Amino acid sequence: MMEYQETGRFGRITKNMRKLGFAAAMEITLFDSLEFPNLKKKEQAKYLETVMERMERNIGLENTNRVLYECGAQCCGKSWSSFVKQIWDNSKSLEDFFVNLNNEEKKYDTRITYDPQHKSITVVRNKCICGLINKGNIFKENNTFCNCSIGHMSVFFNSIFVVESIQLMKSIYAGDERCEWIIRLKE
Repeated sequence: MMEYQETGRFGRITKNMRKLGFAAAMEITLFDSLEFPNLKKKEQAKYLETVMERMERNIGLENTNRVLYECGAQCCGKSWSSFVKQIWDNSKSLEDFFVNLNNEEKKYDTRITYDPQHKSITVVRNKCICGLINKGNIFKENNTFCNCSIGHMSVFFNSIFVVESIQLMKSIYAGDERCEWIIRLKE
């Protein structure tokens, strides 16, 4: 039986492919994944681009995005959701919450704005903070990997709001100057 990278951030891809019923595609998608930890950061990012191409080819774009959503949701985890809940609990109003959140997010070179008229939140991040790819080169062919951030943002903002949808508008790894998400809240 073939073995795959099961630990660390990359291991989430393996585990979520299996969890979502794509174990049959793992052999042709992740056959060389045990080499991942031995790669340098920039090589890891390039390898992830290759894995995304394989996933899209073998399970389709929609299913690849399902796997990535789960990976991003797990990446957010309890620490990030606790972080945002604590800011919410210590804020006096919605406006105060966004001021406090932005003060905390400065260290991530991030700006978050709320549009009450459209019930939407815009997140703009001027540097990638993904621990898996943030030292890599811009993806040349495939930037699907950044869709995992939708799962991350979902867990983060669903900790205090009810999120209707999230769109990744821009991605540094797609060649944009920054990352940008639009989060629409339920009415």
